[in-house]
Amino acid sequence: MKRTIKKYGNRKLYDAQQSRYISMSELKEIIRKGEDVEVIDTRTGDDITSEVLTKAIVEAGGKDALSADALHSLIRWGTTAFESGLAFLGRSLHKVLPLADRADVQGLMEKVRTLETRVEELQDQLKQQQADSTTNGKQPPLTN
Repeated sequence: MKRTIKKYGNRKLYDAQQSRYISMSELKEIIRKGEDVEVIDTRTGDDITSEVLTKAIVEAGGKDALSADALHSLIRWGTTAFESGLAFLGRSLHKVLPLADRADVQGLMEKVRTLETRVEELQDQLKQQQADSTTNGKQPPLTN
């Protein structure tokens, strides 16, 4: 059963189970402990869970935050192959994570971070090659 969190117009989050307001940090801690949440906009009644959880990740800063380059790429690519790939990864992790112990999850998260870093490096390399090709008038090959 999902834990219902209500979001009010003043941007406050209200935990219906605990009957109290909670911070974004407390919301993340609830999720880290394994609970699923559903965030409802009290004004419209809409389910805004994805929006609030995305904001939680972006506002996290430090190790949890996505880089500005990664966020730019996500916006640019929109509903292309990258988004489909992330959706597939999310579905896969959703099936695997309940079966894994904490050490396995940490190892998997480290591998994902490594892949994100490699993707950023390849994006930077592609940008450089595109910039070089405009000045040289030809298209260089991608390298691994």
